[in-house]
Amino acid sequence: MGQDQESSQTPEEQLSRLFGSFKAEWLQEQLFDLFTEPAYFPELVTPRPCLLVGGRGTGKTTALRCLSYEGKFALSGRQPDLISTWPYYGFYYRVNTNRVTAFKGPELPDEQWVRAFAHYFNLIMCDLVLRFLEWYELHSNTSVEIGYDACQKVAASLHLATGNTNRELADNLDDSRLRFEAYINNVGDGQRPPLSLQGAPIDELTKAVLSLPQFMDKSLFFLLDEYENFEDYQQQVVNTLIKHSGQLYTFKIGVKELGWRRRATLNENEQLIHPADYARINIVEKLKDERFREFALSVCNERISKLRFKDQTLPLSIESLLPGLTEDEEAERLGVNQAVASIFKDLSSTVPSEDLSLLGEIPPLKVYLIKFWSEGGQTPLHEEYMDFQNNRRTWDTRYDNYKHALLYTLRRGKRGIRKYYAGWDVFTHLAASNIRYLLELVVESLLLHLGQDKSLSQPVSQEVQTEASQQVGKKHLSDLEGLSIHGAQLTKLLLGLGRVFQIMAADAAGHAPEINQFYLWETLDTADEAQEEELNRLLTSAVMHLALLRSPGNKLADETQTREYDYMIHPIFSSFFLFSHRRKRKVQLRGSELLGLLKSPKNTIREILLRSNRTIDEPLPEQLHLFEAYYDGAS
Repeated sequence: MGQDQESSQTPEEQLSRLFGSFKAEWLQEQLFDLFTEPAYFPELVTPRPCLLVGGRGTGKTTALRCLSYEGKFALSGRQPDLISTWPYYGFYYRVNTNRVTAFKGPELPDEQWVRAFAHYFNLIMCDLVLRFLEWYELHSNTSVEIGYDACQKVAASLHLATGNTNRELADNLDDSRLRFEAYINNVGDGQRPPLSLQGAPIDELTKAVLSLPQFMDKSLFFLLDEYENFEDYQQQVVNTLIKHSGQLYTFKIGVKELGWRRRATLNENEQLIHPADYARINIVEKLKDERFREFALSVCNERISKLRFKDQTLPLSIESLLPGLTEDEEAERLGVNQAVASIFKDLSSTVPSEDLSLLGEIPPLKVYLIKFWSEGGQTPLHEEYMDFQNNRRTWDTRYDNYKHALLYTLRRGKRGIRKYYAGWDVFTHLAASNIRYLLELVVESLLLHLGQDKSLSQPVSQEVQTEASQQVGKKHLSDLEGLSIHGAQLTKLLLGLGRVFQIMAADAAGHAPEINQFYLWETLDTADEAQEEELNRLLTSAVMHLALLRSPGNKLADETQTREYDYMIHPIFSSFFLFSHRRKRKVQLRGSELLGLLKSPKNTIREILLRSNRTIDEPLPEQLHLFEAYYDGAS
């Protein structure tokens, strides 16, 4: 799109185009124009197999598509002369659930489904290579025929009609694939066609390609996205190819956390082991904290730089557009001064006026801590004030620990904003290394800002940023229902846990501050094996679909053992439920309590809170009124 066309669009239209297409599939060719190379990208271009792990929106698809030959062509400026100089060529394939789930059922025994799928995978991979050769020939204007003998060998390996050229081989392969898919759809009725040996046609074809002068000393990558969509046995089929790849080609796999369910090959005694067999690249680990902040800053400012306005005004940088608040500034907006006035009044009747002068010299939020501590310990306010005067170092440490937690208590039970979620740094924490979530927070804030007749040369108010973060959290809570067969359960789980942590944040007096994580007790309670399996499925689905984040509870944690991890509601939901977005302290929960949040939420929430001497009497925040039926106990 030219600059004139861009400037003719409204700011809202441009923002939606540049920030609103969160999924790589929606961006199409624009994906490559907006690509910002993440820090882990150089690890992907090595000749070894790689497993790229991350949740929805962490950038797996974008990275893999930019590894493909189409992506590399776009990123290199679409210069045909450079194609022959590339060190690698990648063939992108997104695992299609509609296709791969057809390869199961009672019509065939398991071992025959394995052979049928292995043949189908051969067809798919060979088709990707032949399509690339056609593309290469078209764009480089050079012949890349693998030759008659090679075509005959590949055709024989796949049981295709004889093809003398790349084009004939590709056409015959396409026909064979369509006929095979039709057979699979009626597998109980038709005669089985001949099947190829797993991996053999791929070896024959890639060997022929690498023997051509253009591809000598080059690397070939099969880029498989959404690996979790494969059935378990299908993962074993592909694992077998990964295990024995390397000389002719290699694999780059994109998968959600816990989506790689099988590590074994078709030989159950043969496992894929990191780092011997592949490099594991966890996006959240590679792009966390300052690294993610820098990456996200580059992504957003690059997109903002593409905005064009008729009046030629320039938008602010993303950090200037999204100013935050210090904790003292936020406390003032949340009414700390009124609380301090009340504290002065209460103390003036029991403390000599000359001793009260200290209160005017310290930040209001620190004064509020004295009352907060008095209420938590159920001690007289004046006694705590005297202790504050005599033990300043102890209180300084206490203030450091509780300063942020105090903000959640200032407007407890009141209407309107109870806590601000604003500022670039806060947004990067809410996104938790998820670039899609970050873009959603940004565009929602900017669109709400423009809706108030403001321009992008003005900063977005903290009130608007908070509203935007709540709307994004609400959207993803609603989206969970459609993500998996466990979607409705995940929504209920979050509603229950969110309410627990919201009350703990609002009722923090006398308790540890900023509790927003949980871990499971080692004991299995009274749960039977079926309940334990249900709990494991629930937690696995919650982690895969980013309802929960998890981190090892100890360094030796096995990722398949749910009880060895600490869990946290994804921070994107924290502003919607009103608790801390910072990874802080944790509480013990029973597995039966997590399941209870699905089936008996009101009673279960009460039981969890009673263990910490809290009650469920805290009124619901306004944004949670939509879910009153759940909180009233309906399952």
